[in-house]
Amino acid sequence: MKTCLLMTAAMAALLTPVVSQAADASDATTEVVVTGRKLLPAKTTEANRTAVPNLLTPQAIQVVPVEVLQDQQVFTLSDATRNVSGVTTDFGFNGLTQPLLVLRGFPSTSMTAFGSMLGASNYYLDGTRVSGLPVNVTDVQAVEVLKGPNSVLFGRGEPGGVVNVVTKSLRAKPGLEVAQTLGEYGLSSTSLNGGGAINDDKTLLVGGSASYYTTDSVRDFVEEKLASVGLKVQWQATPNTTVSASADYLDHRYRNDYGIPAIGNTVANLPLHTQFNNAPELSHIESRVLRLEVAHRLSDNWTLKARAISFDADMREVDITPYRMDMAMSGACDGDGNPLCRYYYYARPDGSNSMGQYALDLTGKVTAGNVTHNLLISADAYRAKKKGITLFSAIGGVDIYNPVFSNTPRLGDTVVLDALDYVDYNNWQGLSVQDQIDFGNGLNLVLAVRHDKAEAGYILPGVTTNTVEYTSPRAGLVWSLSPNQTVYAQAQSSLAANNGRDMLGKAVDPETAKQTEMGYKYQAPDGKLSATVALYELIKKNRADFTLYYVTGEILTTGEARSRGLEIDVIGEATPALSLIASYAYTDTEVTQDANYQGKALANVPEHAASLWATYSVSDHWRVGAGLFYQGDRYGDIGNTFVMPAYTRVDAMVSRAFDVGGKAALIQLNVNNLFDERYYTGSHQFVQDWVQPGLPRTASVTLRLAY
Repeated sequence: MKTCLLMTAAMAALLTPVVSQAADASDATTEVVVTGRKLLPAKTTEANRTAVPNLLTPQAIQVVPVEVLQDQQVFTLSDATRNVSGVTTDFGFNGLTQPLLVLRGFPSTSMTAFGSMLGASNYYLDGTRVSGLPVNVTDVQAVEVLKGPNSVLFGRGEPGGVVNVVTKSLRAKPGLEVAQTLGEYGLSSTSLNGGGAINDDKTLLVGGSASYYTTDSVRDFVEEKLASVGLKVQWQATPNTTVSASADYLDHRYRNDYGIPAIGNTVANLPLHTQFNNAPELSHIESRVLRLEVAHRLSDNWTLKARAISFDADMREVDITPYRMDMAMSGACDGDGNPLCRYYYYARPDGSNSMGQYALDLTGKVTAGNVTHNLLISADAYRAKKKGITLFSAIGGVDIYNPVFSNTPRLGDTVVLDALDYVDYNNWQGLSVQDQIDFGNGLNLVLAVRHDKAEAGYILPGVTTNTVEYTSPRAGLVWSLSPNQTVYAQAQSSLAANNGRDMLGKAVDPETAKQTEMGYKYQAPDGKLSATVALYELIKKNRADFTLYYVTGEILTTGEARSRGLEIDVIGEATPALSLIASYAYTDTEVTQDANYQGKALANVPEHAASLWATYSVSDHWRVGAGLFYQGDRYGDIGNTFVMPAYTRVDAMVSRAFDVGGKAALIQLNVNNLFDERYYTGSHQFVQDWVQPGLPRTASVTLRLAY
């Protein structure tokens, strides 16, 4: 009923007489709105750190631009990346805005040894790795996905790929964009983003942004609130020197959705609203981010760029975690999923998270005869620390079919069974060199090497961290079949230093990975459509596993796992009126060496997955869009004990461009999960109790104004 009422109100707004101001098809303002919605593929990628076109990069890359994010009314990183082949989701621990992504079968965050799960969401922000920072999509220009190991460019990381969030840049022309979204289940998003030049010669640009996102849920007790403000400055100090700086503050409050458990070999048949985290207060994270970048053009062919970022956060993580294991020996649960025990599971009521990264990139071009060298020489240092005493206490069990939540105590009113002063610490320095050699006649060779020294530890104060040094090579070959078609092949490796120790106190061996990939890339002669087809095999060794830690105290490195598959990504304009972004992935995964799980498939990875989103300009003012998002059957945990069933979700949108006082405006209706499909988005690979349901049919209306 709520969906129908919201759709009716939205259609009334779409047809309201104010729109008649733009009824004339020749209205220039309306034309700006419509042409601004065209969907064009990215020719280069910020995360590549060079100006070499994606067409000549020996690696599968897909970029989800802001037009797709706005058309689909995306508010989370997981919703943005569902448009990209080979990307799925694990279970997230800090609300909707901090998801755990899975790329080519491997999570973007490794639960190395027995590190803290909270604040574990990793992604890259304008090329810098951040962890535990909410994603504010109202300031996002694009989401880039670089497939496969990327240690040569980024240092320590997981092998499936890199997700890089590109924020909006400043423009000289003064302007202000305002957007308001209202939807079901308490959804509201308000954003303002503006700026421009403040001096006559337009060498000094200033911009500011503010946003507030909040949502309740059909799921019991779930809430999410994210407020942010930001300031950006760009100064063209000299014709060859640009200085950019930004400061952001984010206030994130949430009660995490821990999903529902699996019973037997499938997900428990519970009402969609049932959820077991009713913490008496919301968790709270305040984050501050400072960034500085100085770019200096040394000559026509050489540029030096220095980057620095500082991130710190104060955290109060007080969610209640349901778990079938009776870790308190209370008899409140028997281990089969019903009843569930509930805990303040190493909650951190007074924690902090800090990160700093400093990088220096030298890019240049050297030509010798018919051979051109595109060089990248980079040095960087990264340091991150998360600390604060974590508390563990049991608060009893609950019958999942008839839950009673009365008298749930606050964290301060419980009996603490365990208090740990662990420090989660990461530190590395790296030096890399990459040469993309253009031999002419359509032949390009990429050679790169990086050397890292890394420290990592989830340790008590005073315990020695794990240290490792590692050299990561990369080699790739690109052959241009024509100016707009290439084939490529590449091989590269990666490193992720484990942060734990075994029962004897010995440092766990580092995780390593190697990948081989070959593919085909096409870009239409007019640049309006691109496609990538990739075949790959990815092998990861020394995978950390803490499944048995709370039973025996033992930390395992579970041997070796393999992922191989076929991926297809397409984006652009099929016709002047029809735009699309589409993907398909066939992914075959297997644990190839392991005492407990050999022969099992990796969790959260369907064998087949596909997506298609298309928009059509009916006229100068009207646009419609629809999308299909398919995930096949997936195992929900590393033991393959249960299956999340396949699903197909259908979304739709319609928008109307008009003008208000000569200013461009757009009103848009979105309906997600149009046919009200019951489905599950992901599960935590080590646990059978946290299966995340997708939302039912929901409608939202958005108004955008540009001044």
